[in-house]
Order: sequence, then C-alpha cells, then structure tokens
Amino acid sequence: MNKPSPYRGITSSNSTTPKFKKLSILVGLLLGFIIFKFSTNWSMNTEERIITEALNNFYRLNPKSRGANPYDASVTADRMAKFFPYDESPRRIEKSIWQMWKVKSTDPDFPHKDLVNKWKNENPTYKYNLLTDDEILEFLKIHFKDTTPEVLKAFEMLPNKIIKSDFSRYLLIYLNGGVYADIDTDLQKPVDTWFDSDRNVGFVVAVEEDINVENWQHYMTRRIQFEQWTFKAKARHPILRKLIAKIVETTFQAKKNDKLQAYYKDFKGVDRCASVDIMEWTGPVVFTDTIYAHMNSMDNPTIVDIDQQRDIAGELYGPEVGEDEIISWKFFAGLRAPVMIDDVVIYPRASFREDKENNCGKYCYVHHQFGGSWKNNGKGEIKPGMEGYDGPDPTEIEELRQKEVSKRDFIDDDEDYEEPLYDKTVRLAKRCLHPYTPY
Repeated sequence: MNKPSPYRGITSSNSTTPKFKKLSILVGLLLGFIIFKFSTNWSMNTEERIITEALNNFYRLNPKSRGANPYDASVTADRMAKFFPYDESPRRIEKSIWQMWKVKSTDPDFPHKDLVNKWKNENPTYKYNLLTDDEILEFLKIHFKDTTPEVLKAFEMLPNKIIKSDFSRYLLIYLNGGVYADIDTDLQKPVDTWFDSDRNVGFVVAVEEDINVENWQHYMTRRIQFEQWTFKAKARHPILRKLIAKIVETTFQAKKNDKLQAYYKDFKGVDRCASVDIMEWTGPVVFTDTIYAHMNSMDNPTIVDIDQQRDIAGELYGPEVGEDEIISWKFFAGLRAPVMIDDVVIYPRASFREDKENNCGKYCYVHHQFGGSWKNNGKGEIKPGMEGYDGPDPTEIEELRQKEVSKRDFIDDDEDYEEPLYDKTVRLAKRCLHPYTPY
C-alpha cells in the first residue's frame, strides 16, 4: 500500500496554518542546504560527479542493462559474451567482405571504385557488403540497443569520424565475421588463396611496421604493431569482444573526465592533456595491445611457425619484455612468413601492405594506398613533398629498415637540432593522465 502523502488535506484555504508553515520552513532549509552544497562543491569537479551518477543510474535502472558498468571493460566483455556467445566449433571464417564509406558507391564523390570492384569481382564466392555511416548506425542499433546498450551509447558519444570508423569495423566483423578492408586497399590475390583460408583459424592480422632502430618510438607507438586496415575474424571472436569492451571503457572514462575529444599529432588546436589519442582510443595501439593480451591469456598455446628464420641483422632494439609476456613483440620481429598461435594468424609486414616495386613473395595479398583522409583535422594526410609536411621521411625509414642503423647516426649533434614533433608529443604524453589503460 502506498504511504499517505504528507501534502494530503492541504489546500489553498488553509495554506497559512502552522502545520504548513513548519513544512515550508523545512522545505526551504532543505533547498537552501542543497543549493549551498551544490555551489560549494561545483569547483570540485561537480560536473564530473553529475555525469557519472547519471550514467550509472541509467544502467542501474534500465532493466535491459542491469549489471552493466561501462567503466569496467571486463564487465562489458562478460555481458557481450552472454548476449553474443562465440561458436568454438571448427570452421572457416565467414565468407563475407565488409567495407564502408560515408556515401554509397553510386555517389559521384565515391572514391576508389576500381579498387572496390576488385574486392567484389575477384571473390565471387564471398558476400560483398558496403555500408554507409547511416546504415552502420542503424545496424548497430538493431543489435546493441536491447542487449548491451553501453556499446551503442559509446559509439554515439564518439566525437570524431575516424574513431567511429575504427569502432565500426570492429563491430561489423564482431557481429558478422569475415574480412574487413579499407576502400583504399588494392587486392592482389583472391581471399581464398590466402594462407589462412583453408584452416580453422579465428583471427587474422598482419604486422604493420618493423623498424629495428634504437629510437623506434620516433616512428611507431608499439615496437611491433598490428595494422587494422585489413583483418579477418570469425563472428564474435574473443579478441574483438575484448577490444570493443576496452573502447567502451575508454569512451566513458573520457566523458567522465571531460576529455571527450580526439587527439592526433597533426591536429591543430587540440590540447593533448585534455583529449584521448586516436591511436590509443580506437586505433592501432588498443588494437595491438588487445591482440597481445589475448595471445598471452592462452593456456599452453599451439604455435606453428612456418619459417623460423627472421630478417634481423645486428642488435635487436625495443622495449623490455615483462615476465608475464610469453608472446611479445620479439617473437614477430623480422617475421618472414605467417605464424599461427592457436587460432590467431599473424602475417608478416608485407602481406597487407605489398611493395609493388619489389617482389615480396607468396604471402603478399593486399596493397594499402594510405589515403589518410582523416588526418590533418579531416583535410587529409599531408604526405612527403607536400607543403606543411612534418613527419619522418619514408625513404629514410626504408633505409633504416634495410641497414638497421640508428637514426642518430644521421643527425648532427649540435645545439641547433630541433627535437622532432613526435618526440615532443611522447614527452608531453608522459605528463598527462589518460582515460586509456592497456590490458
């Protein structure tokens, strides 16, 4: 039975009674106390507290989201596993190809039509899918709104097109399985001819870069980093589940800490310490960290090393490896052929970024043209030779890879030397507290 209302019996005719006056005084004192507390605590990051409480209350009170905690990746991952269980039966990766762009391929402004047609025409047994931004959002609503809405909410909170593009590719392959490829990738060999295609594997990716120099951090964020412009996976694979959950956590932490804006080293007017680095938020850093974390979580993994020889000359440079890192960057340094670690296949650098001028062997499958349309505040990448370019010389990088010498050998040690932009960014990043934390 409902408790009787304290206002019952009070009307306009007796509103001046002592009982009403006492109630009014109590209400006034309560409101005054609330206002006082509100005003005195505002400087103590009250906005952060209000946002946090509102989000927590949303998930606590929404029956379909009961048990959710978007600030904890492990909770989100467990919920995704419940609503989207992974099929561990032996099978091939789904025969689907997924690409995306902001407009349909029939639009006059659609780029790379010849490359898209190669993906479609040279894989006749694969279902080809090209989705626009609007179609992706509707697709995600169908699958996540009534299951794990924190995933959808995180996607909608993302402030930048490239971050949504990164997140979209992980979500599409997670839900459907198959091959993802950027539309500026040039297919060199049909997917069914790839090394992994007739094997029971669940996740396929390639090394992005391998620059064995002492100051490797000047060029890459991880010593052996994995690319995400082309990859394959079975639907609902644990790597993608963990990756998505980590991105959800980072997004909500960024919102809570008022850092919901994207940073990249060539973005103008963006405070590094009041934002989240794109590479960490949804890019190769979180992608790479999650893959390593998954491989190191395996119990006694079966490892198949096609070619145990590595292209390494001289000293091997890179960060220290922790005792719990059974599978680290060192295992993939100088990789010449695919490696299988249980159901994960790691291709060498050349596989998904073929050098057309040099014959890189039988494991070359895709050439990436590196359009970089999202860089430079959305104006596109400023490449070497273009006005405003401020980055490493790709010719120099290739020389370093071939000669395996330190970049310091090319720099005069004098007082006029200006510290590279990337090195400045690294030093600054160390002073910032970030919403992203690796696994």
